[in-house]
Amino acid sequence: MTQTPELSVVVPVYNEENRIKHGLKEILKYLDGKKYSWELVIVDDGSSDQTITLARNILVKIKNARVLASQHAGKGGAIKKGVLNSKGKWVIFLDIDLATPMNQLEKFMDIREKFDIIIGSRKIKGARILVHQPKFREAGGRIFTFLTNLLLTKDISDITCGFKLFRGQVAKKLFRQSLLTGWSFDAEVLFLAQKTGARIKEMPVSWRDDPQTRVNLLRDTVESFLGLIKIRLNQFQGKYDLL
Repeated sequence: MTQTPELSVVVPVYNEENRIKHGLKEILKYLDGKKYSWELVIVDDGSSDQTITLARNILVKIKNARVLASQHAGKGGAIKKGVLNSKGKWVIFLDIDLATPMNQLEKFMDIREKFDIIIGSRKIKGARILVHQPKFREAGGRIFTFLTNLLLTKDISDITCGFKLFRGQVAKKLFRQSLLTGWSFDAEVLFLAQKTGARIKEMPVSWRDDPQTRVNLLRDTVESFLGLIKIRLNQFQGKYDLL
């Protein structure tokens, strides 16, 4: 691996012992065929099962792969740790279930130099939903995106799709400022990105729902909406350095 790889792939995991072997196999299979240099950064968010042991065993011979251990703080906290410890010129974070397949990265990389952030969207022309979420979860996602655009961001069609590519320096600047570690972290980072003038592009992606998701609709919906209020309060209290 070169000193500065072209791409860092950050994957947060939490109690994923049943999915991590398949997920890592697919990620490595995709990356091994690329001409650009890369690194893989797995961040274990304080798993209580065998996730971190399995990850380390699988990646032990992969020189450009690392497993970072973290106390349980939430998906946003795990991604923040991975981003701040990444070395790549570009950094993407994605989920171990590969709800958005790795091959969707190809079109992101093709246009990356024109933008600072490229985010996957399931809600614009060209997107393909292979397996839909239950209708109540889809409705909750639409409401959350609407409220985020009302309170924080502007004209982003899909706040929560877990497939986002950042210019490395931009990612580190944004995540150093971020304060939320739960489900609203995407909204906070995109809010900060727009406030700082980052060039953002949405790209349609293929996506499939994973029926094994651990989302608790009531708890996580309430937490997400409260997170939007926290972001506004943080701004009013001057907790973000937007220069």
